Amino acid sequence: MRTVYGRQIWTANGFVENCCVRFEDGQIVAVEKGRAAEDVLDAGDGIVIPGLVDIQVNGALGWSFQAHHRDHFDEIVHYHRRRGTTTLLPTLITAPVETLTTSLRGLADYLDAAPHVTLPGIHLEGPFLSPQKSGAHDPAALRLPDLDIAAEFVTAAGGRISIFTIAPELAGALPVIEWLTAQGILVSAGHTAATYTEMKWAMAAGLSSVTHAGNASDWPHRAPGALGFMASEPGIVGTLLAEPSLTCGVILDGFHFHPALLPPLVTVKGADHVVLVSDASTIAGSPPGYYEGGGIEVTVHEEGFATSGRGGGWLAGSTITLLDAVQRTVELAGLPLHTAVHMATLAPARLLGLHTRKGNLAPGCDADLLVLNPDLSLRHVIVRGEVVP
Repeated sequence: MRTVYGRQIWTANGFVENCCVRFEDGQIVAVEKGRAAEDVLDAGDGIVIPGLVDIQVNGALGWSFQAHHRDHFDEIVHYHRRRGTTTLLPTLITAPVETLTTSLRGLADYLDAAPHVTLPGIHLEGPFLSPQKSGAHDPAALRLPDLDIAAEFVTAAGGRISIFTIAPELAGALPVIEWLTAQGILVSAGHTAATYTEMKWAMAAGLSSVTHAGNASDWPHRAPGALGFMASEPGIVGTLLAEPSLTCGVILDGFHFHPALLPPLVTVKGADHVVLVSDASTIAGSPPGYYEGGGIEVTVHEEGFATSGRGGGWLAGSTITLLDAVQRTVELAGLPLHTAVHMATLAPARLLGLHTRKGNLAPGCDADLLVLNPDLSLRHVIVRGEVVP
C-alpha cells in the first residue's frame, strides 16, 4: 500500500474532498485529487486525518511509565497507538528523587527502541509542585525547586526531557525555569497557585505553557490585595487568557474542563495555542474499581472518570485516549472537527517543534494517518505507511 483514498482529507487549511494521500518509504509525498489506480487503501466514505500527538500520557492498563519494565512500556504504547495516538510524550509524575532518576534513566533508554510509534521526549510533571495544588500527586514527595536536582533529572534522562511542569511561585523556581529553558526544555506551569504577577516573572524567565489548564490551578477570583481589599486576581487561567504567547493543554474528557468553556478559550487563544491532551492515567482502559501504583491511588468510576484515593475529591488523570478527546471536543464542546483535529495534531507538533514531520498531511511529513468513520469512530491506524493490525 502506497496510497490512502478518503472522501475527506484533513489539511492545515481545511478538509479537501475525494483525494489521495500518497507516500513512499514512510513519508508523505503528495496529497492529490482523485483515486489511485493501484496499491491503494480505499477508505470510501472515511475521514483521513494525521496521527494524533499526545504530550501527556501517564500510562494505561494498570501500567505507568514510572515502571521499570519494558514490557509494560510496550503495553502502554500499543494501547494508545491502536487507538490513534502515533506520537506521544511518556509522562512521569511526582515521586521521590531517587525513583524519578531511575525512571528517567530507564525511560530514556527505551525511547529510541519504541515499536511503531514516535516518542520524541519525556514530560516530567513534578516534583516541584505546590502542596496547595497537589491533586493526585503524592504530597510527601513534593519538593521546592532545586537547580542541582533539576540538573540530575536532565542528566538521567540523557537530555530527553521535552516538557517540565513546575509551580512557578515556589521559592527557587525562577532560576530553575531559566536554566531548563536554556537547555531547550519547554517549561510549563502546573499544579500551581501562582498569581498573575508571579506568572509574568516566570514568563520572563522562559516559562511558555500551562499544563492541563483549569485543573490544579486557579481561575480568576478575589484575593487579598496590596491595598488591603479583596482584589481581582486573574490566577493561572486568567493569565492564560491575558497573555497571547502562552499555550495550554486541556483535558477534554467531559469532567476535567467544562466543554462549554472550550469554544471561548479557542476563540481567545486560537487553535494553535490550545492543545488537547489525554492525561491518560495508569488506569486508562481498566474497568471500574480501585487501583494503586505508579505513584497514585485511584478509583475508576462507572461514569468514566477517576478520582484520587488520597481524598479531597480530586480527579486523578483521565481514563480517555486522545481520540476520545477529539470526539468529545466535537460532540460536547461543539467545535468543528477540523479544529478539534488541529488541537490534537498540528498544535502539539508545533509546540514540540515537530511540525515538519508530525501532525500534518503534507509532503515531507511522516506517513502517520488515521481513517475515521463518519461517526468519528476509528477504522484504521497507519504508522509510517504501514497499517497497524
